[in-house]
Amino acid sequence: MITTQNKPETGGDKTMIELARELGLALANSCEFVQMKQAQSDFENNEAIAKLMQELNDKRDRLISILASDEGDDMEAVSLTNDIDRLEAQLRESPLYSELVAAQSAFSAVLTAVNDEINACIGAETSDSNSCKGDCGGCGGCKH
Repeated sequence: MITTQNKPETGGDKTMIELARELGLALANSCEFVQMKQAQSDFENNEAIAKLMQELNDKRDRLISILASDEGDDMEAVSLTNDIDRLEAQLRESPLYSELVAAQSAFSAVLTAVNDEINACIGAETSDSNSCKGDCGGCGGCKH
């Protein structure tokens, strides 16, 4: 079993899995995650959004069916594509959609920061590594 040494005041040896579980629970309790889950719930439980999503999915399914058949109706495909574009635009204009996207982005930033920290500790590349040009003159220095 893989273990890591912790200071006695933190509870002694912990397995990597236990540490990962603690990290997962901390992420689940972060305000970014809680806000993202609330935004998802608000989005999914909105009746108008549900109808819009159903119509959008129905039109997408029909378009796929038309494009897959040998006897597809080009005019119907164009009409469906236009309808899909219109419905997607309506969706993007929804405040609930905007809130969901913003919340997902905020939580994604937390995950990136956590992953970068882990990668920095093990000497792997971080999301900032790609911006390094090899000249450390303007660099704030390595974290670790």
